[in-house]
Amino acid sequence: MKLTVWLTHRSVPCWQLTPEQAARLERELPGVAVTCCADEAAFLAALPAAEVAVVWRFDAAWLARAPRLRRLATPAAGRDYFQLPPTAGVAVSYGRFHGELMAETVLGMMLAGARGILEAQRRQLQGEAWPRAALGGQMRPLRGSHLVVLGFGAIGQWVGRLAGPFGVRITGIRRSAMPRPEWFAAEDRVATPEQLDALLPTADHLVLTLPGDTGTDGLLDERRLRLLPPRARVYNVGRGNAIDEAALAAALREGRLAGAGLDVFQTEPLAADSPLRRAPNVLLMPHVSAVAPNYLDLFLDEFIADWHAASGRSHPPP
Repeated sequence: MKLTVWLTHRSVPCWQLTPEQAARLERELPGVAVTCCADEAAFLAALPAAEVAVVWRFDAAWLARAPRLRRLATPAAGRDYFQLPPTAGVAVSYGRFHGELMAETVLGMMLAGARGILEAQRRQLQGEAWPRAALGGQMRPLRGSHLVVLGFGAIGQWVGRLAGPFGVRITGIRRSAMPRPEWFAAEDRVATPEQLDALLPTADHLVLTLPGDTGTDGLLDERRLRLLPPRARVYNVGRGNAIDEAALAAALREGRLAGAGLDVFQTEPLAADSPLRRAPNVLLMPHVSAVAPNYLDLFLDEFIADWHAASGRSHPPP
């Protein structure tokens, strides 16, 4: 079996395969010929022999160079990275490990906003020496608040799992039914998208962990933003297509929302003239909510385990 790997990144170190990680692949996949490519040219040169490829991106036109290719794997969670025709005969698998990392980012945003940390930093940078009065009117407890997670899949469930011990009441919204999670508290529940409008006025924190499919386009529009109470904060770590960004910026400017934490946007990078850049009480992150030094280690844990499971063998210890 020939495995070709091209995992490089210009700016984020943890998204680039290290020599140690490449050696781990060779060590834990005995009998597999592993080729690690440093750039696109090397990948294209190795592609004709590849049966499995691990990549960040793959152009459908490259299929003509890959007569033996049967599987594409990517560490990415988003299903919008590969656009292959159904007739290609290539199975595509995605990383499933992102949830815990992304949930930590969301929880950090929630705490930083509710507990006045972001506002304190903003006022510090403006030169305010002791903004006690300003912060005293804004700070809220996380305990006892209501968290609505729109998109209660693997990532959304991790958000709820980490928020639960803080005494947050959780409502997850998802399209399909699921068993009640064992970590749910008595007041937590799973709701349907049809119940969203009724839930928004009760939300202290609204987290979006939605995929970028057409069914989520503009889901949080101006009308739904107006259903949220002024104390509410909005967070998005799914895909940027789900939020009307102009309407969100207006809600923040007009004081109809307490704040927002955004990691994804309709167009990335976010334009310099985006109204979100001028909106108050908004934290903007450059699509990095899952970044961590062990990012690719977690991916390799999954990939190697899946490889051995597909081969009918148990995963040997590292």
